[in-house]
Amino acid sequence: LKETDIPHRTKMCEQVIMTWKKYYKVLKVELGAFCRTMGRISFTADIWSDVNRSPYLAITGHWI
Repeated sequence: LKETDIPHRTKMCEQVIMTWKKYYKVLKVELGAFCRTMGRISFTADIWSDVNRSPYLAITGHWI
Protein backbone atom coordinates (compact mmCIF):
# COMPACT_ATOMS: atom_id res chain seq x y z
CA LEU A 1 0.00 0.00 0.00
CA LYS A 2 1.44 3.31 -1.09
CA GLU A 3 0.66 6.82 0.09
CA THR A 4 -0.95 7.54 -3.28
CA ASP A 5 -3.39 4.63 -2.77
CA ILE A 6 -5.03 6.45 0.15
CA PRO A 7 -7.44 9.20 -0.89
CA HIS A 8 -6.79 12.66 0.52
CA ARG A 9 -9.31 14.02 3.04
CA THR A 10 -10.55 16.63 0.55
CA LYS A 11 -11.19 13.92 -2.06
CA MET A 12 -13.09 11.87 0.52
CA CYS A 13 -15.13 14.92 1.45
CA GLU A 14 -15.97 15.53 -2.22
CA GLN A 15 -17.01 11.89 -2.63
CA VAL A 16 -19.26 11.97 0.45
CA ILE A 17 -20.95 15.18 -0.70
CA MET A 18 -21.38 13.89 -4.26
CA THR A 19 -22.86 10.61 -3.00
CA TRP A 20 -25.21 12.46 -0.64
CA LYS A 21 -26.43 14.73 -3.45
CA LYS A 22 -27.22 11.71 -5.64
CA TYR A 23 -29.02 9.94 -2.82
CA TYR A 24 -30.86 13.13 -1.83
CA LYS A 25 -32.49 13.31 -5.25
CA VAL A 26 -33.79 9.76 -4.87
CA LEU A 27 -34.88 10.36 -1.28
CA LYS A 28 -36.72 13.54 -2.26
CA VAL A 29 -38.75 11.68 -4.88
CA GLU A 30 -39.56 8.80 -2.51
CA LEU A 31 -40.52 11.10 0.36
CA GLY A 32 -42.52 13.31 -1.97
CA ALA A 33 -44.70 10.36 -2.94
CA PHE A 34 -44.97 9.35 0.71
CA CYS A 35 -45.93 12.87 1.81
CA ARG A 36 -48.72 13.10 -0.74
CA THR A 37 -50.32 10.02 0.77
CA MET A 38 -49.36 10.24 4.45
CA GLY A 39 -48.90 13.93 5.33
CA ARG A 40 -45.99 16.22 6.08
CA ILE A 41 -42.55 15.08 7.25
CA SER A 42 -40.27 17.12 9.51
CA PHE A 43 -36.55 16.48 9.86
CA THR A 44 -34.12 17.36 12.60
CA ALA A 45 -30.36 16.85 12.63
CA ASP A 46 -27.65 16.94 15.25
CA ILE A 47 -23.88 16.74 14.87
CA TRP A 48 -21.49 16.16 17.76
CA SER A 49 -18.22 14.50 18.75
CA ASP A 50 -17.30 12.39 21.74
CA VAL A 51 -14.36 12.92 24.09
CA ASN A 52 -12.09 11.14 21.58
CA ARG A 53 -13.25 13.53 18.83
CA SER A 54 -15.10 10.80 16.94
CA PRO A 55 -17.76 12.54 14.84
CA TYR A 56 -21.43 11.60 14.91
CA LEU A 57 -24.41 12.69 12.82
CA ALA A 58 -28.03 11.91 13.68
CA ILE A 59 -30.95 12.64 11.39
CA THR A 60 -34.51 12.07 12.57
CA GLY A 61 -37.68 12.28 10.52
CA HIS A 62 -41.25 12.30 11.82
CA TRP A 63 -44.61 12.88 10.30
CA ILE A 64 -48.01 13.95 11.53
